[in-house]
Amino acid sequence: MTEGTPRRTLLKTIAAIPLAVTFGLLASPFLRYLRPTLKPLDVFGPSDQPQAESPVVFKESDFPVAWTCLPFSFDQSYIEYNPEGKETRKIPGYAVKLPSGEVVAYSRICPHLGCIFNFVKDPSECAKGYNYKPSGPVFACPCHLSVYDIEHGGKVVSGPAPRPPRHFDIKKEGDTYRIVALEAGGIA
Repeated sequence: MTEGTPRRTLLKTIAAIPLAVTFGLLASPFLRYLRPTLKPLDVFGPSDQPQAESPVVFKESDFPVAWTCLPFSFDQSYIEYNPEGKETRKIPGYAVKLPSGEVVAYSRICPHLGCIFNFVKDPSECAKGYNYKPSGPVFACPCHLSVYDIEHGGKVVSGPAPRPPRHFDIKKEGDTYRIVALEAGGIA
């Protein structure tokens, strides 16, 4: 080995230090890009997905017959980097008893542009106001006339909506229905 090799190695190491520091500083933003629900430098911590403030509770007696539709407001908190540490939003919803006896719940926010839609029990009323005659009760949005078939999972049967409305998770415990969570996603 010659005398110049250790000096060359030393100079390469000194030149590499700023590059290593730069890549080190970019690691946290890159990880947040890959997994955006993390706090800075909290790679192994829990994600900050929205959480229910408290469940909405209905009794089985609240749904005496098929097509009973009950409106409700679901409080969901979102982690925010503000003094309170969170933001709570009220999400309007409908709980409906289907002819099969199953109770389903959907957000009332239309997935097209975020309007609040209605429960229309009478098919002839829907035909007059929404330009579509369904075979049974539906959800219908007054803004752009989207119509959703409740009995078939909220399927879009008319209008510009790109998909069904978001559904709520319901847990049945005895004679009680607990609405505990909202399907993940946004308006569109």
